Amino acid sequence: MVANEVFSNPDLVDAIFAFIAAEFPDFAPRAAVLKEEVRREFSGIEIYIPQRSIAQRERITKEVLAMFNGRNAAEVARRLNIGRATVYRIIKQDGGKK
Repeated sequence: MVANEVFSNPDLVDAIFAFIAAEFPDFAPRAAVLKEEVRREFSGIEIYIPQRSIAQRERITKEVLAMFNGRNAAEVARRLNIGRATVYRIIKQDGGKK
């Protein structure tokens, strides 16, 4: 499994390309060249990779705003598989934007 390789090899670029090579074996011949291009383009940059995409976060925000009635934060959190604090954060940040 590629996830195990990520933990044994802390190099994110190598891990990403190992994952891609495992999923798309025909890609292997170009992988070495592209890996070096990626390193050259993005070297020295620190980034954060969120668990959820922007589209997923927007969907959750819309659902929270639609479901929340002022007294059901725990129920909304349970239904959407998020934390109660996340429900309150969304209400605080996005609740007034309509």
